[in-house]
Amino acid sequence: EIGTAEGLSALALKKFLSPSSRIVTFDIVPWSDYPKHALTSSDFEDGRLKQVVADLTDINVARQYAALLGEADIVFVDAAKDGEMEGIFLDNFSAVGLKENALIVFDDIRLLQLVPTWRQLVFPKMDMTSFGHWSGTGLALWSRASAWDGASPSP
Repeated sequence: EIGTAEGLSALALKKFLSPSSRIVTFDIVPWSDYPKHALTSSDFEDGRLKQVVADLTDINVARQYAALLGEADIVFVDAAKDGEMEGIFLDNFSAVGLKENALIVFDDIRLLQLVPTWRQLVFPKMDMTSFGHWSGTGLALWSRASAWDGASPSP
């Protein structure tokens, strides 16, 4: 997960996580410093949830976590929603490599600033907004054959 924030998504994911799986959530702010956080220390005790305080928009940080990113079956992108950060994540994923057919879940694809990024994706994708929430949920399969082109989305 990219974008821990209050931790609500991490908690929802953990609730249905198989016992042998784990969630690693990235943010630039420690969960305990986030206003109105929903996470508690006990959520991390079994080792199936871990927070990494690091900025994945920095290519050197992405390279540092390349092995972890490369083994992810699902990458949930729920960060700044500024229309730029998501493209940087995709550029960095292209540089470090994700698992073929890893599922990328994009939150809030219907927000105006994210519409161009969503439209630009050349991966097999599906708009799941009718099953998600009003601001949009998008699913995309990472594929080297239809790799992110790295171009900035046009307004």
